[in-house]
Amino acid sequence: MKQFEEKNAQVLGLSCDPWPALRTWAMSMGGIGHPLLSDFHPHGKVSQSLGIYNAEGGYPNRSVSIIDPQGVLRAQHTYPAGVLPQAPDILAELGTLQGK
Repeated sequence: MKQFEEKNAQVLGLSCDPWPALRTWAMSMGGIGHPLLSDFHPHGKVSQSLGIYNAEGGYPNRSVSIIDPQGVLRAQHTYPAGVLPQAPDILAELGTLQGK
């Protein structure tokens, strides 16, 4: 996560699971290096506002959203199941958006 901190960016995880389930999941993974946010109640409201909510499944799709300090969504990518976002790609796009 240091690479993102160097670009003055904050990484957050978002799930519709309740906070106790997120904590249990993070512990089972050996800890997570970034904050996890629960979009549990009202269910999926934040992910719906970002356009990443999967209504059929009841959860947000795996995605990366880049939001600037003023709260403006600058970039968003959604990934199919089983595909993970690649940090170098995200860092490159972040650098482009920051003009660096």
